[in-house]
Amino acid sequence: METNEENLAHVAELVSKAREAGLEGCDWLEQFTLEEITRGYNGIGPEFMPEWMRGITSDRLALFEPCAVIHDLRNDVADGTREKFLLANDEFRHNCLTMAERAYPQQPGVKDDLLRSRAKAVAEVLYCFVSADGFGWKAWLEAHERFVERQQKGNNQ
Repeated sequence: METNEENLAHVAELVSKAREAGLEGCDWLEQFTLEEITRGYNGIGPEFMPEWMRGITSDRLALFEPCAVIHDLRNDVADGTREKFLLANDEFRHNCLTMAERAYPQQPGVKDDLLRSRAKAVAEVLYCFVSADGFGWKAWLEAHERFVERQQKGNNQ
């Protein structure tokens, strides 16, 4: 994401929401500047999706954007290992389910809350996308290559 004032403010708000919700990975985010977090965040959806489409997806799934900020930054500094890939995706799933539960808390006496069930189903679908070998794993490896390239450029200057 471009690091203009509007995007910086949006990502700062998402990080604040993630902290407020107690999402996993918030403490890890503290080592990065807001500019680095904004650069690493591309919205909800894979990088191959056009930016306008990720924008629509992010608007429709705004509940999960704080989770995506953490997950996208994990990808942005990916180490290329399967272990960290799996951990990042498990964290993302847990965070999405946390946001679903916060948005639609269990109502006393209500066996099945439709909105809560839908939000949790969307969380599971998002997890399936990020953890799929054809999407998530490929994106993780590509992100690792970009991270290595950035490090090499930084070391050569």
